[in-house]
Amino acid sequence: MRRALAFLLAVTATVTPAARAGAGAADLRAQRAALLARIAELTDRAEQDEVAVVVAQARQAGADAALSRARTRLERRAIDAYLYGLGRAADNLAHPNVYLEAAFRQDQQAIDALRGARAAATRASAGAEGARDASRAATRELEADRQRLEGTIAHQEALDAQLQAAAAARKAAVAAQEAARRAAERPSATPSAVTFVDRFETDPTTIARHRKASASQQALMARWPFGPVTGVPAGLRATDQAITGIASWYGPGFDGRATASGAIYDQEGWTCASKELPLGTLLLVSENGRSVLLLVNDRGPYVDGWILDLSHAAEQALHHPGVGVVTAQVVTPE
Repeated sequence: MRRALAFLLAVTATVTPAARAGAGAADLRAQRAALLARIAELTDRAEQDEVAVVVAQARQAGADAALSRARTRLERRAIDAYLYGLGRAADNLAHPNVYLEAAFRQDQQAIDALRGARAAATRASAGAEGARDASRAATRELEADRQRLEGTIAHQEALDAQLQAAAAARKAAVAAQEAARRAAERPSATPSAVTFVDRFETDPTTIARHRKASASQQALMARWPFGPVTGVPAGLRATDQAITGIASWYGPGFDGRATASGAIYDQEGWTCASKELPLGTLLLVSENGRSVLLLVNDRGPYVDGWILDLSHAAEQALHHPGVGVVTAQVVTPE
């Protein structure tokens, strides 16, 4: 027993601090991967809930309009019946005729329509309120997971003035893009709203676009050796397209949010943002005698003259000074 214990202690002692640090980093990446997958699912759900709110509000507006029309119709029928009665003799009113029978049927239809419109308006109001509650809950859950994701970063460097300005410009641009997206998805308060929500709820590319984009990006990342490299990796070849210019990096405040490609942003992933290069472009980015293979999956930086926004991981691997000049070579599979 003592020998076994001594052996275990000896094995434990042989585990170097570097090995323990490597295991800790692996655990951290595993935690982030799980959170990113959950955030992609929650982002899809939150977007669906946002659309559900808009559609429910459109249906409520339509039900309110139908209720107003039913009331107007009933009021007109009452006025018509009253005016008709004034022009009829008492003995004639005592003997129903074809016109009166038709009028009574129309009155009954108007009353039925009013009752139906009231019920529809009540249901639509309850549906809109339920959709709003679901949307608020999904948003709170999503923000909590995003905060947990950022909490997995042990050290976050303070942004200098230039990076703060770049981050502010990015936030403004992302907010404008989000507003434009929501405006494009917002249905009008007409029957076309039903067609819109039916399409949204049955289109798989719309329902799970963030999950699909994130999974597709993970598959691509597994195919090539993204991250620090020495030269062009095997299986890839350099093209004649290269750019040199100022690059910044972004992470805090954007971690866990959707990128332009639809994939969820991981500031510890090997990605970057470009204003002009196509999404999905593979870049060999070099600086300070170091190189990393990165994937273009976002748009930016939103500062004139700057060419790339690097992930936090890329910034660390390149020993990037926050804002500095890099060279980026477009590479492609052989």
